[in-house]
Amino acid sequence: MSGEDTEKILVGLTGGIACGKSVALNFFRDSGLGAVSTDLITHRLLSEDEMVKKALRKEYGDAVFSVEGTVDKRRLGHLIFSNPSKRRWLEEFLHPLIRNEWLNAVANLEENLVAVELPLLFENSLESEFDFVVSIFSNPKTQMHRLLERGLERLEARNRLDAQLPTALKARRADFVLLGDGETSYLGKQVECLCRNFLFPKLASSSSFK
Repeated sequence: MSGEDTEKILVGLTGGIACGKSVALNFFRDSGLGAVSTDLITHRLLSEDEMVKKALRKEYGDAVFSVEGTVDKRRLGHLIFSNPSKRRWLEEFLHPLIRNEWLNAVANLEENLVAVELPLLFENSLESEFDFVVSIFSNPKTQMHRLLERGLERLEARNRLDAQLPTALKARRADFVLLGDGETSYLGKQVECLCRNFLFPKLASSSSFK
């Protein structure tokens, strides 16, 4: 099916930090959906966009840059998650750029069923952008364990967890909830089941009315 025949169905993929969103997005891609990662978009903006780097240097100074002049994401994360006002500035600056990028990415995909990974989907009230929202749920203890395994200090990990809505609240607001506490293969089976039993049939029924 082409985009001329069928409107795209957009699936918003969200969840807490260290819940398995990126892993789930890859499983959606493997299942045949178009996939857009705003984490990758953010990484590219911070790494390659000179306008973005200039704005960060003006706002934060040299503290978030490496000696080579690149944005040091570890330093940036430490700064913004310990200072809410600095985090707000970054979000207000970056989010419109990220939104424009992911919308363009969706428009350029051939697939009519697309998953967009957005960590702060609910925090930014973006539910209306999507036909369905899928949230990955993990126990807060699992999230903390994974963050510590990534090398974060406990206080820094706690600050990052506190900067987002609790995973239980996101789960209550989502259309579908996938469990991210177990093995990655279990998450993959959940994604496959959701695609096979709901998303692809929904796409088929949508196209039949065109």
